[in-house]
Amino acid sequence: MKSIAGYNVIKLLAKGGMAAIYLAEQASLQRQVVLKFLNPKLDEAIKKRFIDEGRIIASLKHPNIITVYDVVSIGKNNFLAMEFLPDGDLETRLLKRLDTYTVLEIISKVSDALHVIHKQGIIHGDIKPGNILFRGSCPLLTDFGISHRVEPKKEVDLSNDELYASPTYASPELIQGKPFDYRTDIYSLGIMMYEMLLGEKPYTGKTEIETIANSIQDPIPELPAPYKELQPLLDSLLAKSPDDRLSDTKLVTRFITQYLKDHPDLTRSSDTKLIDTEVVVEYIAKNKKNMQATQRKVLFLPIFFLLALLTSFWFYKDLLWQQFFEKNIIEDTSGLVLNDSDKLKAQEKSNLDAQLEALRVQAVEQQHLEQKTLLEQTNFELSRIKKELEIQKKLAHQKRLNKKHTISKLLSKGNNSLKKYQLTTPLNDNALYYFQKVLELDRKNKLAKKGINDVVYRYEILARAELEKYNYQKAQAHISRGLSIDTNNERLIELQKEANLQNEPKRVLNKVKSFFNNL
Repeated sequence: MKSIAGYNVIKLLAKGGMAAIYLAEQASLQRQVVLKFLNPKLDEAIKKRFIDEGRIIASLKHPNIITVYDVVSIGKNNFLAMEFLPDGDLETRLLKRLDTYTVLEIISKVSDALHVIHKQGIIHGDIKPGNILFRGSCPLLTDFGISHRVEPKKEVDLSNDELYASPTYASPELIQGKPFDYRTDIYSLGIMMYEMLLGEKPYTGKTEIETIANSIQDPIPELPAPYKELQPLLDSLLAKSPDDRLSDTKLVTRFITQYLKDHPDLTRSSDTKLIDTEVVVEYIAKNKKNMQATQRKVLFLPIFFLLALLTSFWFYKDLLWQQFFEKNIIEDTSGLVLNDSDKLKAQEKSNLDAQLEALRVQAVEQQHLEQKTLLEQTNFELSRIKKELEIQKKLAHQKRLNKKHTISKLLSKGNNSLKKYQLTTPLNDNALYYFQKVLELDRKNKLAKKGINDVVYRYEILARAELEKYNYQKAQAHISRGLSIDTNNERLIELQKEANLQNEPKRVLNKVKSFFNNL
């Protein structure tokens, strides 16, 4: 068992291009955690973003966002320590149909979590059932692996035709490489809601490219009668243009809250309880504890300042007393001195403000530079993946053409062998061989199946010709070869019986001749 920074690694859970996920034990608290290690081969900009976002997620206090315990950077190792969630993900739970109440509760909770991360200027970018894990029965938003850190309500610009998230759940603007913002998460939420309600995705296709094209071109699907009142919400989530979507996930929560109030007949199934009471109690207790600590600080500050004031007065009491008695003999020029002092302080404050503003501008420029570098790297990687997919598509197409050409060539050889009556011989150059090769490539090929039936029929023709010549042995040989191909051929079975009956007198005569020859 390997150890790193106080964590004992138990086993690998999953591995991808950007990160590897391990189950581990935190030695100090003896609790199981998940360690998400960033691929050490990635560049420094991505590593910095990984650590920064880990800290941001750790700061988000919400019962429906995964808890990040620690953010660690040691040498080439950069990883997050998060809570271990063994209760599966939403994708697994969708294998069993969920009731409407549970679906709306989950969507409401995920929407509330998204509202929090959007306020922090984070776009998740990959909302899908696989990234919704469960703590008991409480859904948690996880896997911020491809999220964007931007200013709230600003857009991220990717180059055209680049794909950045799971195609089934990605918004049209994200798929087409257009500028996008937090409303791309709102679209993904709509896809997920439709899938949870109906047990199928709203846009599908025979290939991934066809699915993407349908999601861009096809209209928003109509919900069946039981869910008609949810159609306005779905339309607002799946609008093709971001400007036509809901402007805030908080509105999703409000819509669902009102809908559940209007439908008191909807109840949560006993096995689909969504709110984990212990988690909520723990969350409230933590907030209460933090609030009490803040209140103590607020009460302590006035007392501290009062003591500091009294101490200063004690040390400077003689000076203050003297200034009190000399107040009336201060010359009128004191007003001018006071004004000069105020001007000096104002100038110092102005200089300080200017310095702070310069630092702020520098920080913003640095942040924009980092974002630009990251997007360029991401676009390059996505471009590489797209080219690779195109190559694979062309290879698959060429493979299909080659297969079609091979089948055509084999069928031609099989038919030529039929004409020459090369039915099962010579070896690897006969009709049966060529037709069987076609079925190995295409087991439903009708021409190959017909060709094999023609081979059997020709053996029947040959057998009948031999019977007419009273060549019963040759007839039996042809019948046997035909039955070895089609054991249930009724015509050959009847022909076999006929050959046996006609051959019987000859066998009796041969026995009589043999008897007299042995005397």
